[in-house]
Amino acid sequence: MNEAFVKSLKLLLLLVVLYIATLIIGVILGSVFNNIEITKWTLVIGLMLIAVLFFGKSYVNLSFGRIERRMVWPAIGMSVLIAVAQLLITISVLSLLDVDYFYQGEELERRQQLVSGIAGALFVVVSGPIIEEICFRGLLLDGLLKTRCHPWVAILISAVAFGLVHGLWAPFVTATLFGLLAGWLYWRTGSIIPGLIIHIANNSLTGIDLINQTDTFYLIALVGGLLLLAYGLWWFWKNVKTFRY
Repeated sequence: MNEAFVKSLKLLLLLVVLYIATLIIGVILGSVFNNIEITKWTLVIGLMLIAVLFFGKSYVNLSFGRIERRMVWPAIGMSVLIAVAQLLITISVLSLLDVDYFYQGEELERRQQLVSGIAGALFVVVSGPIIEEICFRGLLLDGLLKTRCHPWVAILISAVAFGLVHGLWAPFVTATLFGLLAGWLYWRTGSIIPGLIIHIANNSLTGIDLINQTDTFYLIALVGGLLLLAYGLWWFWKNVKTFRY
């Protein structure tokens, strides 16, 4: 088996173990003090420390890869643009198809409790996306790309794995499509940063109320999102040099 891929798998296992350990510690502390906020803060701080470890030890490369220095700020802007486009497309399609994506009942209450407050917001917007990008793009996809695996097969495997951890049916489909987008950007740029920006921006913008609008609104949003997405991807295709692993 490819040595680089084996190393990526070992680091991936290490990340999972550290994540589970952080979660267990957080749950224990929250139970002892009967305060879920302690659990959430433990999780946020623990995940950020894990990220510092992986970036600090260069287990995952935190650089702009093949994005030229003069293109850094435009690339950041294009990443945010793609995040907006992806969100518009996702919400529009789900709404037009009348897909019951959003959680209901006890599951909704549990998730709302988890993401409420400053710690919850930091988990959803910052620490969660960072750890997921390290895991699925910085380790899994990077390791696959360094084997003889075809780039699109590698991107698909990492995207499906990303989708599976987000649930079944609609959450799986939308997360997998997001994984394909972030994976392509990683393959194209050699950098975790564009996907990380899109992930953070996407999670930040999900609080915007675009539910229960008219079909006309969703059709316009869908067309606009597709145009923005096409432009953003075209920009990265044009302005980042091609590369073969």
